[in-house]
Amino acid sequence: MSLQYISKKTSRLYKHPTGASYNQILIFGEEVRIEGNVINGRVKAIYRNKYEGYIKIAHLKEQASLEVYFIDVGQGDAAFIITPERKKILIDGGSNSQARGFLSWKFQLANENAPNLVIDLLVLTHADSDHLKGLIPILEHDKIEVRQIIHNGIGLFLGMDEKSGNLSTNKKHLITYHNKLSELINLPLRRTFKRWIELIGRLNIPYRAVSNQTSNFNIGDSTVNIEILGPILEKDSNNFTQLKWFGNHSHTINGHSVMLRLIYGEIKILFSGDINIEGSEYLMEHPQSTLQLRAHVFKSPHHGSHQFHYPLLEAVRPQISIISSGDSPDHGHPRANFIGAVGLASRSKNPLVFSTEIAATFVDANEIDITNVIPRSVIRPTDLKKARIFKKILHGMINIRTDGKALYAMRRVNASYWWESYGPLTPADYPSIF
Repeated sequence: MSLQYISKKTSRLYKHPTGASYNQILIFGEEVRIEGNVINGRVKAIYRNKYEGYIKIAHLKEQASLEVYFIDVGQGDAAFIITPERKKILIDGGSNSQARGFLSWKFQLANENAPNLVIDLLVLTHADSDHLKGLIPILEHDKIEVRQIIHNGIGLFLGMDEKSGNLSTNKKHLITYHNKLSELINLPLRRTFKRWIELIGRLNIPYRAVSNQTSNFNIGDSTVNIEILGPILEKDSNNFTQLKWFGNHSHTINGHSVMLRLIYGEIKILFSGDINIEGSEYLMEHPQSTLQLRAHVFKSPHHGSHQFHYPLLEAVRPQISIISSGDSPDHGHPRANFIGAVGLASRSKNPLVFSTEIAATFVDANEIDITNVIPRSVIRPTDLKKARIFKKILHGMINIRTDGKALYAMRRVNASYWWESYGPLTPADYPSIF
C-alpha cells in the first residue's frame, strides 16, 4: 500500500473497477492509499481511511501539492495550509468553533486511533475576536499540538485609546508593543485575550511578534518560502519599538495586521489580515513592501469591507481572490464596491472572486418541528407560525491547490457534479496594463 495524490482537477472514486458508478469525486491534490493490481486502468484506493473504491491510474501522482483551505467561520477569518512536505500552518481561527470542527473532520480527531495533529505554525494576524476567539478551543483540544505562534505585537488591554497611556507623547504611535508573554505580566488584559495568553503560557508554546523586519520564516519545508510584509515597526529616539497610531484602536490593530506571502514554485499567495485604508497607505510608503505584494492568490482584507485601498489591490493584481465573511453580525460584507474593485484589479481577464459566505449552501427546512431545535419552554405561540428555518448543508470553504506550476480552485456544491472547480490555471504574469 502506498500514498498517491490526485493529479487531475477532479477524479471519480468508482465503486467497481469497471467504472460503472462512483462514491466520491476527489479534487486535485487529495491523498489516497492505493493497493493491488491495475484493473481496467483503475487501481483500488482508500480515501480518508474509510471510503474504498477505484481510481484511474492515470489520475494519480506521487508528489504531494500545496493545499490551502479558506474555512467558513462566518464573520471572521481562518485559513489552513498543508505544504508539500506536509507541514501545517493555521492563520487565524474565527470567533467560533468551526475552525476546530474542520480540523477535527479533516484529521478525524474523534477517532481514538487517529494520530495527533501537529500545527507547525499558528499565525494570529491581530487579536480581534473574529480572528482570535476560535483559536482557544483549538489550543484546548487534547489531540492538537501547536509548535509556535506569531503575532503582530498588539495586545488587548482594558482601555486602549488616546487617554489610556498606550500612546506616545505626540499621540502618533502606539507604545504598548509586546513580543513575549513575559511582557504582559500584571497588565490589565481583556477577557478573551487574557484567556488566550494564559493558555499559551500553560501549554508553553513559543510565542513572538513578527514584522517587516523579520527575515523569511522557516517552517521546515524546503519547498516553500514565507515572507512577512507587515506590520511595519518604527523606533523612537530611545530605540524603543513602536507602531504608528491610526486614529483609534480598531483602525490601528487592523492596519497593523500580520501580512504574509507564501511562495511555492511559480505561485504566490498573500494573506492580508484585516489591513485597512490607513494600514495600506502606510505599507505602500515602503517600496520593498509594495514589491512583495504581488500575488496570484489573495486572501482579501477585512471580509470584503468598504475599508480598502484600491492602489494596494492594484499592487497585488490577484488572479484568485477569497473573501471570508458571514451574516452574523451583519456588516454588509462583502461590499459590492470591494467585489468590483478586486475583480477590476485582477491580473487576469477571467478573475475568480470567491466568498465563503456566498459559497455556503442552505436548504429550506421549514417542515422541521422547531420544538426539536428550540426548547418549547422558550417558544412563544406566535413563533410556531412565524418561524422559518433553514439548514446549512454545505459550508462555504474554498479550496486552493497547486503543484507550484498550475492553480486549482474549487468549492463544494450540492449537485451531481459535486464541485464548482477551475483549473489547471496557468499563473498569470504581473501586467502593467492588459
